Amino acid sequence: MHGGRVMTKLTYHEFAPEDFDAMMALASDWDIVRQLGRWAWPADPEQVRFYCIPFNGDGLNWTIKENGVFAGRIGVTSGNLGYTLAKFAHGRGIATAASVFAITQAFDLLGLSEITGSTWVDNPASARVLQKLGFVHWQTHYQYARARRIPTIVHQHRLTRSAWDRLRAADK
Repeated sequence: MHGGRVMTKLTYHEFAPEDFDAMMALASDWDIVRQLGRWAWPADPEQVRFYCIPFNGDGLNWTIKENGVFAGRIGVTSGNLGYTLAKFAHGRGIATAASVFAITQAFDLLGLSEITGSTWVDNPASARVLQKLGFVHWQTHYQYARARRIPTIVHQHRLTRSAWDRLRAADK
């Protein structure tokens, strides 16, 4: 429980043009965008519009809705787990629950042997999410952060299919 709200029903949907306003709100919040690698700052409506179409790339990408309300996005693209949450969804287990869904889908549908995830050095909350999911840190280096406009220390994490299967079996 966080802020008096208990996480309830999460659903996942393909992106649609109707998601533009909610995605634009995320893209217009510096506290959110500064933690993302490829998002522009200030918000670029054309970039946001591009995100609001069904994904047709290497991987899977969905909106996250809590009781029908847009809470963010989750995906595994090019073997990399990524999520972005609205502030009301922070600290409530939504990133973890959505990541379990996305990782399961990616391993089952895409046949991946490994999924990676990355966090900026100043984003310990996302690092904790990855840790809870079984990701292991394997590399630290500088990477250009588009919104920050500077190279920033990034921690790379990875999760193998075999480690995921062991963790899931232990949860049963």
